[in-house]
Amino acid sequence: MTIRKTRVFGAISMAQLVLALSAGGVTGVAASARALAQGQKEIAVMLPAAGDPYFKLKACGYLEAGKAAGYEVRIYDAGGYGNLNRQVTQIQDVIERKVSGIVLVPESSDGTVPVVEQAVGAGIPVINDGIATHSDKVTGFVGEPSYVMTEMLAAYVADRLGGKGEVAMLSGPSGLDLTRLRVNGFKDYLAKYPGIKIVAEKFTSTSSADALNTMQDFLQGHPNLKAVYTFNGPVAIGAVQALRAAGKKPGDVIVVTTDMEVETARMIKEGWIGATVVSQPVTMAELAVEHAIDAAEKKPFPKTELTQATMITKNTVGDVDLSGQECNK
Repeated sequence: MTIRKTRVFGAISMAQLVLALSAGGVTGVAASARALAQGQKEIAVMLPAAGDPYFKLKACGYLEAGKAAGYEVRIYDAGGYGNLNRQVTQIQDVIERKVSGIVLVPESSDGTVPVVEQAVGAGIPVINDGIATHSDKVTGFVGEPSYVMTEMLAAYVADRLGGKGEVAMLSGPSGLDLTRLRVNGFKDYLAKYPGIKIVAEKFTSTSSADALNTMQDFLQGHPNLKAVYTFNGPVAIGAVQALRAAGKKPGDVIVVTTDMEVETARMIKEGWIGATVVSQPVTMAELAVEHAIDAAEKKPFPKTELTQATMITKNTVGDVDLSGQECNK
């Protein structure tokens, strides 16, 4: 297993980004088919929710890696977590078109097993990016140290609470290895503190609106809530919106999350979000495409590669190296 530190990326145009994100629709697929007919080498990137800020951020990493190697990169959007059948159909389509390789962020760790094994059986390498498919046929995996990341967040919460208090969890989409590892890392660490109780937990989509509604329910049922773990930035935003609506002030309830987009960075600076852990998603995206290309060209590459995690708080948000977290557009 290889652990990769930060990397620096070149510029990529917004036009390229928009083109790639259109690939889940008819226009993108048709254009891709024409490119393959003309001998263009293609890596298909299959995403569960390309419209999420996290995946919009990663898009430039996918494109940059493809551009550097002379490959067309097309991004396919399943339209949200829970749309497993649509993602499976999209993968079957690119198998039929004989793309060079697939980078897959699966809708389900178990539900994508048959189609992944179909792709590999057809000679198309499949690299999991961030979330693993439960099959030993997967060609490779690029990801984050998920368990360690939420251990770091739990340590921050335990310190801020002085080892005592009620905690809630907005745990994110169910059925994913990524979710399981993040939840277990957070819970296992807090289990060392008998004075800290996890009093509410719910698996949610990555919608801020869903998180807002769930957080409002948590606050009504547990008025003494002192901290909340949130799966990612959009979920954290929904939690903060609920806290504001309840008349809370920044820091009254400690919010922790993972990754960082523009809005979450602002909330960290304002004190609404206490801490986040970033996992270099742009670096992950580039590595995933690089490994898919290496596999397609029968070149050696690490079977598993993890990026480095960094915790960010209000005191450090202006000083942390975010070169693996940001795109230069």
